[in-house]
Amino acid sequence: MISEEPSELQATIEQTDSGEQQYVLRALCDHLSGIREELSGIRTLLEAGHAASEAMRGQAQAYLEAQQARTQEYLDQVQIEPEPDFYPFVELPVGTEPRDLPDGNRLFTLPDGMILRTTDDQRICVIDAGEQQVVTPGPGTAVEVAPGRLYTLVESYLSATREAAGISGLPAGIDPTAMGAERFAVDLPEGIRLDVDHRERFITLINPAGPIDIIGIGRIEGIGETITVRLLSGGAKGFQCGKSGHGGLIEADGTIHLGLKSGLDLVIRFQGEAIDDDTSESGCSGQCGIDCEERT
Repeated sequence: MISEEPSELQATIEQTDSGEQQYVLRALCDHLSGIREELSGIRTLLEAGHAASEAMRGQAQAYLEAQQARTQEYLDQVQIEPEPDFYPFVELPVGTEPRDLPDGNRLFTLPDGMILRTTDDQRICVIDAGEQQVVTPGPGTAVEVAPGRLYTLVESYLSATREAAGISGLPAGIDPTAMGAERFAVDLPEGIRLDVDHRERFITLINPAGPIDIIGIGRIEGIGETITVRLLSGGAKGFQCGKSGHGGLIEADGTIHLGLKSGLDLVIRFQGEAIDDDTSESGCSGQCGIDCEERT
């Protein structure tokens, strides 16, 4: 019997070890099952959160699209008035109605009924109370359309090329201004103003000290000073201004070579043909056919 006891004891030990392992496995299975349930719950929460986020995003997108549609509908209904274009005027009274004309000029109807119309020669036609007049801009870019009533023109509207004015030799940065039909003006250094009239084919020098010199092939006249004239070959004429100190030469075709006292040399070439207007003769016209007397 002693020899059988170890075998029974071994069987008992084996049964005991197997039961503990099963217990551990069952406990582990229960634990893993709990973890799986927790993960399933977390997944459910995440899916619910994602679904809620997608729903909110969809609602926000729908709201934005609805707002954009309403905004566009409002903009389509509202007429946005563009800024009025008063060119060549810098500014005109509120309520002025501009209109483009077929000939390229512009017409402006002011609130008080006055009508302003641009012309081809950079002047302004004024129609007021049934009366019409054409005014020339100046001084500068100002234009007086009625006594005490001035408007300002855009400088580029009055500016003219040197070729159009027929003036050569102007310093850099000094350009002529269109003053009317075939008339140009330029402010020279030292306060001298030069006016060029292509229609009458003469120039006018307005000196700051007072004398005014009118010089052309058919007319040489000094106002406030005497101009000495000498005849040259080929029909040309030389001239010298007594007080202002200017001098120069007039070619037979009317081209003027002008030398200012300051040393600036200019050449003025006139457009078109000379006009014979049978002007009356006076002063030394018996010799040179022009008026060179002094006027005060």
